[in-house]
Amino acid sequence: MIRTHSFAVLALLALLVLTQCTSAPSRQTQEPEKTTDVTDHDLSLTEEKSAQDWLQAAQRADNDIEQHSALIRAANAFQNEQKWQQAAAVLSQLSSQKITHHSQKYYRLAKARWAAEQQQWLVVEKELEGIPTQFNQREFRSLSLQLLSQAAYRQQNYWQALVWQVDAQRFAEQPNAETIWSVARQITASQLPQQRPTNLALAGWWRLVNFHHQAMTRPDKLNDYLNQWRQSYPEHDALPLVERWQTPQTEPAASVSSKPTIAVLLPLSGRYKQQGQAVRDGIIAGTSETRGLKVVFIDSEKDNIEAHKEQIQAINPAGIIGPLLKEKVSAWVKQPLLGFPQIFLNQVDENTIEPSSANVFFALSPDTEAHQAAERINRQFSGSRNALAIAADTSSGKRMIDAFNSSWNNTETGEPNVSYFSERSDMKLTVEKSLGLTDSQQRIRTVKIAAGKIIVEEQERSRRDISAIYLPGNLQQIRLLKPFIDVSVSPFADPIQVYASSATHALKNRSGDSDLNGIIFSDIPWLVSNSGSNILLSQWLKLRNGWGLSLARLTAMGYDSVSLVQRLKMMRRMPGLTWSGLSGNLHINDAVVQRELIWATFSEGKITLAEESNNAGSRYW
Repeated sequence: MIRTHSFAVLALLALLVLTQCTSAPSRQTQEPEKTTDVTDHDLSLTEEKSAQDWLQAAQRADNDIEQHSALIRAANAFQNEQKWQQAAAVLSQLSSQKITHHSQKYYRLAKARWAAEQQQWLVVEKELEGIPTQFNQREFRSLSLQLLSQAAYRQQNYWQALVWQVDAQRFAEQPNAETIWSVARQITASQLPQQRPTNLALAGWWRLVNFHHQAMTRPDKLNDYLNQWRQSYPEHDALPLVERWQTPQTEPAASVSSKPTIAVLLPLSGRYKQQGQAVRDGIIAGTSETRGLKVVFIDSEKDNIEAHKEQIQAINPAGIIGPLLKEKVSAWVKQPLLGFPQIFLNQVDENTIEPSSANVFFALSPDTEAHQAAERINRQFSGSRNALAIAADTSSGKRMIDAFNSSWNNTETGEPNVSYFSERSDMKLTVEKSLGLTDSQQRIRTVKIAAGKIIVEEQERSRRDISAIYLPGNLQQIRLLKPFIDVSVSPFADPIQVYASSATHALKNRSGDSDLNGIIFSDIPWLVSNSGSNILLSQWLKLRNGWGLSLARLTAMGYDSVSLVQRLKMMRRMPGLTWSGLSGNLHINDAVVQRELIWATFSEGKITLAEESNNAGSRYW
């Protein structure tokens, strides 16, 4: 409320300045050579005068050019002082028709800075189109290019962001290779141009990114690639970075064994023995495909953490996988074993994660599915229509809804509609109320009472502003909710797409489920490839008779952890690197393994890949 009041006052102040300026002597008698424009006294990002000084100068101006020049300087000064609302108030009073051609670049830059503050990245790009090259001052040219780079970065157009950033650093007072790499490290293989740029500086960054992507198939070759890069670009700005990457870190001495060893901590006894065995199955399968790699399993349920550390140090492994249980992971995070890269197979509180650590967290978190469901629905149904989420009134149900809402990005409709049910008997009423049938029935009753003996149409009408429904519950809940949804949608209304999580996909419906026809659900690639009839998956399920798909997902995670631990160092360095695994398309960001899942649908008694699915995981075990 205070900021709004301040904005209004400043807007009135700027308007008062313009009003007073218009009462100045006739501008027609003003000599052109005496007119002061912005170009006569170039702006600076470190204005000596305050914004108030420039507002007073605008009030004293003898003509429109001087007045607008002073107001542009005032807006620039306000922005330099981080007083964004005041700057916006001044800019709102300017007329582009009264700004000279030479002054337009400063005006548009000021508008772009305000748009960036409001995170309106398309507006930033529009305002700065063709503008950077018009500046003679290095500071303004660098600023305009930095803004363009930021706009591209925030829209995940990382290659274009790199192009702008490399250009911006040419005009910076102190070029910073770390800043450029913070952009370059996000570039995915699909975003990287196939042809090397002709610009030498940009070509060096392109080659550095390209070598990292090449090394994903041969991680043992990365050091050779970096040596090749140093020979090709001996004077490049990124040279100190590469030299630091290649500087030997404090690492354990060479293993006595001729083969690199991976130490694995899993619960191989006790309450969670099955889960540990499922992960172990995947790790054994993963190491069997990797030549020259040895694995040693340690039961995390036997002995204490100190004894486990002694065992691992005696093994002197190339990396550690595990532990699996959350309390064990928390204990290891508090007292890590330094010098060994480690993949924890669970998640902990983000506040306990050390950003500089070489360790990462790899978990099959349900929150991931809720986040990606919101993102997919946003892509599929952009515009003014909304989504509805229906979940059980439990801690897990609310957690999934919170995750879904946190990734919802529809400024036109606001947050999705959310409904909770407490008991099985509540489901029908919850669905009818959520889809507007309860209100429709009440309206019909009201009209019938008013109409008396006149025949009134009794067909209830469901809401038409709902494009998608998200059901994060388990299979039993979905089976009960789906029929209520089907009968609650008006026959003359557009069908509503229903989305669910992997909890809908179980062993009993692995080959399809006619009762759930039309539902789109997320899951790991290994379980939905080839319409759910993966031969090797079937063999594993036969070998582990009685085990379900929840354990199969752990097996996929174990398999992928072997690939990740071999690539951990460079994937932590570069989030743009991805690995197509059994558990999803994987990349590492902020010490956490992020999983991009695949989307499938129950259709005519079988499982098929959903349209526009990203189809993560091209390699299936």
